Amino acid sequence: IMGQILSLCRKKKEPSMELTDEEVTAVRNVWIRAKTEDIGKKILQTLIEKRPKFAEYFGILCQSDKLDQNSLKESKEFHLQAHRIQNFLDTAVGSLGYCPVSSIYDMAHRIGQIHFYRGVNFGADNWLVFKRVTVDQVTKGVSSTQASQANLLEGTKEPEVEEHPLNDVQNPFSGENCLARLGWNKLMTVIVREMKRGFLEEAMRNCKEEADPTYTG
Repeated sequence: IMGQILSLCRKKKEPSMELTDEEVTAVRNVWIRAKTEDIGKKILQTLIEKRPKFAEYFGILCQSDKLDQNSLKESKEFHLQAHRIQNFLDTAVGSLGYCPVSSIYDMAHRIGQIHFYRGVNFGADNWLVFKRVTVDQVTKGVSSTQASQANLLEGTKEPEVEEHPLNDVQNPFSGENCLARLGWNKLMTVIVREMKRGFLEEAMRNCKEEADPTYTG
């Protein structure tokens, strides 16, 4: 933990990760679909598949030694944690454009503090996995048809796309999905940054309290 704290202290000011209006719209459009498809469960299941240690981080215990899909479905803690992930992302997306972006920072920061007191220390590589899995799962499977329908909800017009069998699995770096990935990447970058900051600042404060009992922060 101390190495991460020192890294935070030396870190230069990060470049602005503020989303453009177009990115905010794309983020919302993709989320409309994702949140109706149990995205929280998909994110958490993928995290555990890639890094089984995440099951321990989230306090998920299964009756069988195997952390397969069936055993996860039987875990109440899995459903609870997946629900929390989805609710947090839903609140964050719902805040975009309506509340100051600092409100999202504050929520993420608080989660980081909670992680410290629960003894959850992901490590730098696991924070990156969490970010990438979330972006990939939320923006996965956006077709040109779905993008057009989402744009209609926002009152914008999608450019006509030439019919092609590959349209059903749209290139992740083209059109609507490109904006969505850019937007979600920015959003998750600041969320993870503030979660890490909350965790490390709380760890730093506790270290000072242990070194100096009169320290009040």
